[in-house]
Amino acid sequence: MRIHEYRSPLRAGSAAMDTPPLPYPQGWFCVGFVSDFKPGTVTTSLFMGEEIVIYRTRRGTIKVTRPYCPHLGAHLGAGGRVDGELLVCPFHHFAFGPDGTCERTPYGSPPRARLSLLPTREAFGITWVWHSHDNQPPTWELPDLPTSGRIPAHHATDMSGHPQDIVENVIDYGHLPVVHGIEPTVLAEPVAKEQTYHLTYELARPMPPLGTVINTINFTFIGLAGTHAKIQVADGLLTADAWVLVTPIGPWRVRIWYASSATIGFDQLPAPWHRLPRRPLEQTVTSLMNHWLVRDGRTDFPIYHHKTYLPHPKLNKGDGPIGALRKWARQFYPGGPITSPGQQQMPTASLATGTDSQAATADAAGQKN
Repeated sequence: MRIHEYRSPLRAGSAAMDTPPLPYPQGWFCVGFVSDFKPGTVTTSLFMGEEIVIYRTRRGTIKVTRPYCPHLGAHLGAGGRVDGELLVCPFHHFAFGPDGTCERTPYGSPPRARLSLLPTREAFGITWVWHSHDNQPPTWELPDLPTSGRIPAHHATDMSGHPQDIVENVIDYGHLPVVHGIEPTVLAEPVAKEQTYHLTYELARPMPPLGTVINTINFTFIGLAGTHAKIQVADGLLTADAWVLVTPIGPWRVRIWYASSATIGFDQLPAPWHRLPRRPLEQTVTSLMNHWLVRDGRTDFPIYHHKTYLPHPKLNKGDGPIGALRKWARQFYPGGPITSPGQQQMPTASLATGTDSQAATADAAGQKN
């Protein structure tokens, strides 16, 4: 699993900061892909300013734990190994079962020790880990999405930034023609559904050798962890799943994953194309698509890396529903509205609202809320 480090060609400093304007959000976040973690392997990664250890047992169960052995503090990612269904510490060879309890030692009885396991799910070909502000279990589950369940192509880059800024980018209609040279046609206005957020728009894009084709894109935000895009090209000639996944790895530092999977409507291909082997052709198209997705995403990298979050931006009527998205996003921060009783809504000033009115400023919306 290769991780790229973004190095800005600009002289301006990055927006990395010790006291960022937004905290880590709560929710499910990508730490890699199912294909990255083979049975019997142990991997160390960054997650919310800490290291985590990801391992897969010999039977294929994925587990994620905080890195230090509860016996005497050895780092489980620095020489730890999988023995069947057990994770074995490199220091004293204490072995921990799938539920985190110590099950075996080379000497004496196992102590009453337990790994600090993190809630983990595998869905859509992605490995997800739950983050909460108070170490509580998940308050919601990943949604059902119409995906292929495969991630044959992906690319990851570390840089300065925050998940909310990157999710907001999808509904920032004003930047699309300026930065990406495309003009979206909104087919369905955004709809917030508990922990997911949905919208649909249409793009006309040049796609050699097909010429300019119409792409219909259905977006789903999964919390603030990123975006799934279901793309329909040329009335089903190509159907694709595209992902932009954002995981905080430190204060105002993120890992951005771009991932793709493509399916070709072979019954729509003219001869002799429809006689080509399906799997190699779809693999080639998937790789090309992810290359395009990464290249398109890179045009935003200098902006992500150097920008900060403004609680009260001076919005324009063409900016898109940024205010509505920010209201929905409050639930993922400490004190934000959640479904559990007894919780109070976060004060408006803590996260700011932007505006739903096309002509009003974010400050005005903040006063109304």
